[in-house]
Amino acid sequence: MPVRWDDLRFVLALRSAGSLGGAARLLKCEQSTASRRIGALEADLGVQIVTRTPEGLVLNDAGLAVAELAETVDRGIEELMRRIGGEDARPEGVVKLATTDSTAAFLMSGLVPLRNEHPNIHVELLVANSAHDLLRREADLAVRMFRETSPSLLSRKIGDLGWSLYASAAFVARTHVAFGPAIDAAAIKGHPLIGFSGDVERSPGGRWVAANARPEDIALRAGSVMAVINAVRNGLGLGVLPCFAVHGMSDVVRVTPAVLATTEAFLVIPPDHRHTARVRVVMDAVTALFERERDLLAGR
Repeated sequence: MPVRWDDLRFVLALRSAGSLGGAARLLKCEQSTASRRIGALEADLGVQIVTRTPEGLVLNDAGLAVAELAETVDRGIEELMRRIGGEDARPEGVVKLATTDSTAAFLMSGLVPLRNEHPNIHVELLVANSAHDLLRREADLAVRMFRETSPSLLSRKIGDLGWSLYASAAFVARTHVAFGPAIDAAAIKGHPLIGFSGDVERSPGGRWVAANARPEDIALRAGSVMAVINAVRNGLGLGVLPCFAVHGMSDVVRVTPAVLATTEAFLVIPPDHRHTARVRVVMDAVTALFERERDLLAGR
């Protein structure tokens, strides 16, 4: 018997939700219906695709392979419907833009002209320090602080981001801390610093702190740039931060004119979005924003 596409949806839902009950909720059906449809698919394929454990159904290797193929079919159907309906040719609809926590506020304030010019485009900002999977359609485009190496994605550089050393205004008033343009490990010795942990430990700020700060001078470590900013604002120590991310914060003071580290910013899209009108409009708006704010982003 041929495989029915409608049954494949239940495999995708099971992988996405992680449980049979979750899959049923995603597809708005009874749990017994979801179980029956997965059983019917197993009968059609002549192979078991789930393992029944005390905790519930779990996709086995065959089930994961089925889910991968089903996802490919699902993307193809989605693209076909967009093209037939002319959706890709119209500058309207939802655009999922993935970015980091430190860049989100900058994008929100800078994309006001986009909203004024294209009120029918609705940007959904996806904020995470780990990269969303564009090929799995987790997002339509991404602003990333690293060069994309996947040959399956398209990317272009849109700016350079400078990082410098900051403290809270209260911390500066209390300690009178200040540094010249030649700042190094000897200059910051004995000063409390905010370190980085997790994914952001590999950020330019995280690498600079790791290379220059003594372990005994690390007052606190945090797993996101925004968490480090908040630690600095609360007077816990000095922090190496992206200049644009603290711009306009009256309680944060730059304590050196030096740009201690830089990183490149890239706009990344899957290749099938290069001609999608609503995505192109958002791409152009983000590119224009980074061009307008070039000096701020660079830390000059």
